[in-house]
Amino acid sequence: MVRTAIQLYTVRGLEEPIWETLARVADTAFDGVELYDAHFDSFANESVLERTVDAIAETDLVVAGAHVGIDRIEDEFDDVVSAFESVGVSRVVVPSYDARAFQSVEGIEVAADRLADVADELDAHDVDLLYHNHTFEFDVVDGRIAFERFVDCADGRFGFEPDVGLAAHAGYDPLELLELTAGNAPLVHLTDMVPGDESCLHVDVGDGVVDVDACTSTAASAGTEWLVCENGLTEEPLASLERGSATFADNRVRAETVSDGC
Repeated sequence: MVRTAIQLYTVRGLEEPIWETLARVADTAFDGVELYDAHFDSFANESVLERTVDAIAETDLVVAGAHVGIDRIEDEFDDVVSAFESVGVSRVVVPSYDARAFQSVEGIEVAADRLADVADELDAHDVDLLYHNHTFEFDVVDGRIAFERFVDCADGRFGFEPDVGLAAHAGYDPLELLELTAGNAPLVHLTDMVPGDESCLHVDVGDGVVDVDACTSTAASAGTEWLVCENGLTEEPLASLERGSATFADNRVRAETVSDGC
């Protein structure tokens, strides 16, 4: 079964406690949420963490994953793992990486080995590690797309959360991205974009040029479990939440049709 979630970075502009945001999301068609680094800043406050845990239980929302920087995972390992356990994070996503690493073959290999080491440590706590692409990973390095080389270097040691909109903005076919990571991408950022405009790296799904229906079908066929909505550049978070809810409800139906083999 394919489920839908919203990356809460989309609604950060609401500037309200996470438990209030969770209540908002619970009134939509989304099945879950994806957390991000700022939440783990707030979880240092025990009261905030407790209220978040209670809100997750009360809303019946599932935490599909969490975006947490690689430096933080390494430097604050015990604390973040404890927070993962409290709020029910079983998949943590490295949301980006130093772009300079993807400018050389050696840098790509070192990055893959670093993530693999962290993945090993997290595995002991029943947490899977995924990597989320931006745009810089799709430059050509030594005659080959950097991200393709990165996937080979990963060699199944960690997984991926492909962002189809960001890949498309970099000029890479989002369907090829989904096929490249097939079987190793339990989460997919099903995003949209407008080419040639840096201010439109993300737009609400349906406002850009990405073939979202094709991406949904391809992701479902590849075994994706969660389709994640994000518009990190929205200036109207409530409108993006409402529109995303309706759009992703349709995407879920499409994905279920593919999964059922119809």
